[in-house]
Amino acid sequence: MQQNVVEVQLIDESMLRVMQSAMGASSYRRLPVPKRWNPVDRPHVALLEFTDDSVFRFFVSEPMADSSELSVKDLDCVPDETVVEVRYSSSDYRYYRHDGHVWTVVAQARDRFFMEFYVHGSPADSVWFFDVRVSPPD
Repeated sequence: MQQNVVEVQLIDESMLRVMQSAMGASSYRRLPVPKRWNPVDRPHVALLEFTDDSVFRFFVSEPMADSSELSVKDLDCVPDETVVEVRYSSSDYRYYRHDGHVWTVVAQARDRFFMEFYVHGSPADSVWFFDVRVSPPD
């Protein structure tokens, strides 16, 4: 498997730190990776690492030459708090953090411009923007 490395333009160090500390929305025993390759969606799996003032994407998947399967390296041995980007399609990216024996969903992107973080474990449509406390009427 050829190792490809690409600098990530949309993710900076602070976003990576948020992903490493977010509570997350759900956890999986096995990392849910795409199984099939197609040239339209171009799925991939990549490790995100902060190095030299930039976040880099290390691809750990590639399409098999003789079939439509996507080959992905085993990631169960990576250190805790490692963040992995899984691209299912051009409009569906999810970010998982390795927590011991599980993978926790910490963020997702449904388009190229907005990313939703699961900081409080909330579903993406109810991410807390303000902490508003309403007191009962007297």
